[in-house]
Amino acid sequence: MARTSCDPARTLLRALLRTTAEVSAWVSEDTRAVLHTALTVCGLSAPAPAGTPPGTSVARWEAGHRLFFALTAATVVALRDATARPVGRHPGPAATWDAAVLLRASAAAMEATASFAPHVYEREVRPSMEPPEERDGFSGLWSADHRALVRQLGIWGRAHAGSCPKGCVAGSALRAALADVHVAHHGICARFVGRGPSLLGGGADALHTLDRLAVSRSRMLRPDVALPPVPRCRKAADLRRR
Repeated sequence: MARTSCDPARTLLRALLRTTAEVSAWVSEDTRAVLHTALTVCGLSAPAPAGTPPGTSVARWEAGHRLFFALTAATVVALRDATARPVGRHPGPAATWDAAVLLRASAAAMEATASFAPHVYEREVRPSMEPPEERDGFSGLWSADHRALVRQLGIWGRAHAGSCPKGCVAGSALRAALADVHVAHHGICARFVGRGPSLLGGGADALHTLDRLAVSRSRMLRPDVALPPVPRCRKAADLRRR
């Protein structure tokens, strides 16, 4: 993975196409449909699956995360589009729906990426994300993307609170999609790490850290409302555009 300042929009679109094609080689039809819907909101047509599935769990894990990183960047763009209005105006519903679709695809990509046994994670995948294999640690590679996403969620939440205190359908879809990402991440963490620490740190209990962060992120979208804890297990919401 690498960053570039040369034509970032086109670079992101190419990354979405390339990573979706790579992951489509092994995911289910349902997951592929979710990913293709995400490409549609970016103005892209679904690519054919790229060759044969990766030969190792580490290769599949890395390919899935490349897709997840690209979807995260696309979500940031959608949220920026949604709030690219004068102060006090409601965030754009269409771009908000796009962000929800992209988040749902992120959850699907995350779940598909972790389709291997826990002992494989412990013996092969986790060591591949730690120094010296990754100089700064794998989790650190997407910290900048995550910070940008969190910042845009906060901007969207403040704009929405100031213009739509009663809430709206698009906002509900965005919150549901963000909860889906948490559920997917929580499930993977519970399966592979349990109550131990994650590579990213933040506490000795990775699941507790994830739940705490999920509540914080959810509150960013509704800073004007007291929200219940984010559920750990729920069915993915239907986020099809109306």
